[in-house]
Amino acid sequence: MLEFEDAVALGDSIMVVTFNPHTLNATLFSIPRDTYVPITCYGNAMSKITHAASGGDSCMIETVQNFIDIDIDYYAKINFKGLVKLVDAVGGVDVNVEQTLCTDNSNREQQICIQPGYQTLDGEHALVYARNRKQLANGDFGRGQHQQEIVLALIEKIKQIRDVSQFMDILNTVS
Repeated sequence: MLEFEDAVALGDSIMVVTFNPHTLNATLFSIPRDTYVPITCYGNAMSKITHAASGGDSCMIETVQNFIDIDIDYYAKINFKGLVKLVDAVGGVDVNVEQTLCTDNSNREQQICIQPGYQTLDGEHALVYARNRKQLANGDFGRGQHQQEIVLALIEKIKQIRDVSQFMDILNTVS
């Protein structure tokens, strides 16, 4: 197996955002982690797109670019703890949870559950919502939808920020 400096783990969530500067419209879509594609850094050998992350950032970016046939100008990479910190930095995110969901916390020390209903989730509970796929009827597709909901809820919270110190906290978290 090849090793790369920036290789860490598999890519459990792959999202692409396109932005049209003329219409000011953005499109957000998820690529299911089990999508079978040629992995560029493995000589275009076919595998699940999630495996491209083990080849590092450049491998993932090139694989996604080749798969969807668009250039990726910017990218962001976030792990479980980063998501928790980001959601907490904006004061939580508002989502409508459809069913009870349970999974490990960001330290994988204990199980956390969220109950159905419209609510503001803190970072650990947002992670449960974004991470869970095994309890969802549509599996990874449902997880992708939940992750998009978390991203959109984060954007809504960030748009409402009027406090410079809170905005600086968010920038520090993202950096």
